[in-house]
Amino acid sequence: MNRINPIHIVALLTVILIFSLYTLQGSKQEMEENKASYKTTQAIAHKLVSLKNVYANQTKNKLSLQRMLTDSSFQSAGVVTKFKKASVSIKANNIDLRTLNLLLGKLLNTAYVIESMKLTRVNESKADLHMEIRW
Repeated sequence: MNRINPIHIVALLTVILIFSLYTLQGSKQEMEENKASYKTTQAIAHKLVSLKNVYANQTKNKLSLQRMLTDSSFQSAGVVTKFKKASVSIKANNIDLRTLNLLLGKLLNTAYVIESMKLTRVNESKADLHMEIRW
């Protein structure tokens, strides 16, 4: 009566083994989900770093915009700029469409945060532009 039946010991070890395998499988699935989540988070972080490098450098953006707007073709076309602390306002009344195309091509192909833009056609070859760019 004092002896433990070996079948009970084998049954207990089998139950413990099955339980361990079940929890191990659950842990593996959880690890795979965490790995996928980590990869997506890492990809988002890389995108954010690259966007920050492009948009966060206010002095670089300001200097490049000043350099671009001091071009003689824009000055002769009557492009008026007002630099403020956090933004720049660009106004051009009765600007030639070729010059407007050149200006918009340069502004839209660079990394500026355009807050507002109003473009109005005056006649077949002239237009008005009002634009606000912030840092």
